[in-house]
Amino acid sequence: MPTIAPTPPPTQRPRPTTNVAGLQLITYYTQTRAVFPIFPPTPQIDFDEPAGENGDAWYRGMNASGQPIFSVREDFVMTPSTAFHELGHAYQDLLQRRTAGTDLMAKYWTYRGFPSTWQDALKDAYAQPPGMAQWIHLPGESWAEAFSIAMVGGGREKTLDYGRTINPPAMKSFFLTLSNP
Repeated sequence: MPTIAPTPPPTQRPRPTTNVAGLQLITYYTQTRAVFPIFPPTPQIDFDEPAGENGDAWYRGMNASGQPIFSVREDFVMTPSTAFHELGHAYQDLLQRRTAGTDLMAKYWTYRGFPSTWQDALKDAYAQPPGMAQWIHLPGESWAEAFSIAMVGGGREKTLDYGRTINPPAMKSFFLTLSNP
């Protein structure tokens, strides 16, 4: 009986080596920096992520120069809400660097009128199954969603809002007060 050779696994696509999708963030970054000058003149845009990745865009922290780092899935067409959401994560980090020792999330939690504490919400988030159920409970994601809605001027929050709908102009004013201590 002839031996049949096993089918070789498909060749993996190489990781993207361009940041074409990521560069879509620049327009939104410039708009955000005009309102919140705490943002450095330019961000670091990393290589795009492969198509099929779980997620559309990512804030990756800050580099040694204090620039926010972002990457975007190579096939994603940027939306204002996604762009401003990721910029909201960067804003939180930029503020935290400036006001070390200040519990910015506690200020946000109090402003929103959310129950209990953000630390309790964080514990609750990690008690959820991984994925969207966990994501919608994370306090940092709530902050980023609120920042996005404030910058867009409307929209629906994707995270848990505890029945406290965002007033976009008031939310933007709140975020402005944080950058002008």
